[in-house]
Order: sequence, then structure tokens, then C-alpha cells
Amino acid sequence: MNIPQIEFPNSDLEFIKNPYPYLKELRESSSLHLDTLSDLALITRFEDVKNVQTNKIFSSADPEEIENPNRNEEDHKYFWKTENFSLLNLEGQLHSDLRGLVAKAFSNRQVQELRPFMENRSSDLLSGVNQEKFDLLKDYAQPYSISVIGQLLGVPEDQYDNFLHWSNCIVKMYDLKVSTEDGENAEQAARDFYEYIYNLIDEKIANPQNDMISRLSQVSENDQKLTKDQIICTVILLLNAGHEATVNTIGNSIVALNQNNISTEGLHDKYEIKNIIEELIRWDSPLQFFQRWVLEDTELGGYELKKHSKVAMLLGSANRDDQAFKDAASIDFERENLNHTSFGGGVHFCLGAHLARLELEVSLLNLFKHDIKVIEEPQRTGAFGIRGFNKVLVSI
Repeated sequence: MNIPQIEFPNSDLEFIKNPYPYLKELRESSSLHLDTLSDLALITRFEDVKNVQTNKIFSSADPEEIENPNRNEEDHKYFWKTENFSLLNLEGQLHSDLRGLVAKAFSNRQVQELRPFMENRSSDLLSGVNQEKFDLLKDYAQPYSISVIGQLLGVPEDQYDNFLHWSNCIVKMYDLKVSTEDGENAEQAARDFYEYIYNLIDEKIANPQNDMISRLSQVSENDQKLTKDQIICTVILLLNAGHEATVNTIGNSIVALNQNNISTEGLHDKYEIKNIIEELIRWDSPLQFFQRWVLEDTELGGYELKKHSKVAMLLGSANRDDQAFKDAASIDFERENLNHTSFGGGVHFCLGAHLARLELEVSLLNLFKHDIKVIEEPQRTGAFGIRGFNKVLVSI
């Protein structure tokens, strides 16, 4: 049986504004759909997405036997240089060794040590806004998140604006379709980012501090140490994945609460903050899809997948699957199943999930001291894959 074909509307602004009704139609009509524009088999249902996240038949690394047609190293040399040792793109022993070394420098204890800094930074930012009208993203979420990442990594504060710019440019390469202009901007940002971190590593080796780049430059296991390129790729992954996801989750969450007529003030007194965080991530995921290669002929959702074909897990669709979550289109902070797909699974479960959860906990606990109102309809960025807003104007 052939996978039903569609032309996925990932660049349609009305779809991006609210993709969930269309994703529901796809999910209820078939477990898989073949997108004729990208040649990706789109996986719509929770059970199948979870299967792919944990099954070694599906690989995030490019198979050695074929050339990735999307990997244009001639035009995007530095972007791909920063992707070569990204944990998201590795499998097997190399992934295991690299993840083990990074984890030693990124423990839960070291993350928890950042809590006082997070609390002070969050409070300072909120006390400094115009309470009648401010941009939740530009005036709060972005400076909050980037300062936490900067503090973790040991990056000077005068580089935070550069980090924001580099991250905003690079993440546009992760959507289903990338414009020429976005590709050029991402390449320049990746080059600037690479060169800056390369020199910063030398400084940390010469004068190590209590920060993650220092720890990454020193950590070892069985006489193995991280190379400079491995450290650079890890730092860039932490910024791009951690910062963007945190900022977009804050924005998406406050808008979601307003849209569903749920008051923010005192919400943490009514429900467990950890349940609130997981449910809001599930309801409007900051990351909507992830791709995998098929390493051997297999079957998924009643369809055959050929070796070296490619699939895309539609995380946002899976998180709204009524077969996994009762009344999935509703926000329910007492939901028993908190096992959404947004942090991945298996060996690729998000290495920074503990940092993301702590950042969100501290931030939302402060925000929930106020009755936050969205005062203008926010506009989406226009990207499908990394789901967020350009700005969210609010009052408190």
C-alpha cells in the first residue's frame, strides 16, 4: 500500500498561525503522509513518533552510502562545520562517547547551581519593564534565556547580543525550506560564531573558570578528551536548541493561557509547576518536527518504508493525538500522561532537558505572580519547524 501523498503547507501563513486542525485531519486519515515537496514521509501519530525516537532502524546521522542532497557544504561550509559533531546528528559509538563526555560537564548539580542567578535575573527583568505594555520576548524571555546560557557557558556579557543574532540566523536553517537569504545569513553567523568560540576555548584552557566551556575543555574519560570542533558544536547546539526553545516556550505558553481564558496569576498555587510546564510544552510545542533516515526496509503505521528514505516526526501532531492524550486539544494541568514527544526519546533524549525545565520553572513562577494579558494579537515568525512569535505584547 502506497503512502498517501500531500503537499505539506509548511510555508502557508494561515497554517503556521494554527497548524493543529490540519494536523488533526492528517493524523485521523493516515499514520503517514508523503510530502511531495520534500519527499519526506510525515509521521503524524504519537505511538509511531515514539517508535521512531527509540528505534535504531531510524538514524539522525547521514548514511555513509549516500550523499545528503540538502548538505550544501560549498555554500554553507561553516554551518555544516558547526553541525559535524552536533549530538543531534550523530549515532553509535561516536554519539555515545561524545554524549558521555558532555554529560560529565553538564550535570544536574551544576545546572541547579544556576538557580539563584536565574531567579535574580528573572526578577530584575520583570521589575524593569513598562507594566502597561512590553514585549514578553524582546524585553524579558530573550535577555533572560541568553543570560542563563551565557552564565552557564562562561561567555562575557558584552557578547550576549551577538549570541542572540547568531542563534536567530542559524536556526532558520532547520526549517523544511530555507530561502537563499536566510541560508547566506546563517552561514555568516555560523562563521562568526565558530571563530569566536574557537578563540574563547583557548582563553578557557589558559585560565579555566567554573563554567561549562572550561569543563568541556578539561573533561576526560578513558584518556579521551573533546576536540575543539566537538566543543564548538556542543556550545552552538546548547545555544540554538536551549535558548530558542526556552524563549518560544515562554511566549507560546502565555499566549496559550490567554487564548484558553486561563488566568496566569497564582496558577502555580493551583497546580504543580512541573505539570504546568510539561502540559504547555505538549499543547504548543516549540519544535514541530524532527527528521530521521531509514537504515533498512521496515514497516511503520501499516506502510512500508524503504532503506535510505527519510521520515519527519511531526512532534506537534503527536502531542495532540487523542489516542495518547485524552481530549488532547484542551489544556489540562492534572493530566496523568505527561509523556510528550518534544524532548525526544531513547539515546537522543534532550541532553539539556534539565536546564530547560529549571529555566522555565523559575521564569513561570515569577510570571505567575502577575495577571498577564496579551494586548495585541501576536504574529508568528513564519517558520513551521521552530514555532514561536516575532513579538508578544503584554501587560501585567
